[in-house]
Amino acid sequence: MIYLDTSVLLVHTLTESIEVARAVAVRRLFAKIDAGLISAATSFYALHEVYVVALENAPDVETGSRFGKGALQKLLAAPLRILPFVTRTERRRIADKFAKLKDASDLPHAIIAYAAACEAIVAYDEHFRAIASVIPYKTPNDFLR
Repeated sequence: MIYLDTSVLLVHTLTESIEVARAVAVRRLFAKIDAGLISAATSFYALHEVYVVALENAPDVETGSRFGKGALQKLLAAPLRILPFVTRTERRRIADKFAKLKDASDLPHAIIAYAAACEAIVAYDEHFRAIASVIPYKTPNDFLR
């Protein structure tokens, strides 16, 4: 099972029309997920980030809420496993493995993916390269073959 980071979910839901090149790879990745060829997961944390991006980039809260809700509906309709937040104890136990992460907002993704024994984090976020020895980092392009 692979873990899909917010950067991939955003291309699939909200930024497809402005990230055209990435959208091609993400569409193909989701086609494989939909067909059952790839097992994938994301987290409540990532879903929250998607919703917040919709709110932050909309002209008003009502519009942001509508776009955010649509994005969540699309993701929840996909055959993705939704991973919960880990417990405080588990977070403390695992967090040290990811000390090389430079962006603190990436830490919950890494911890959740690791706790769920995901084979890789799939993202458009180069920060995850720093922890590739603990959990491999891939982009959607790696699944085009």
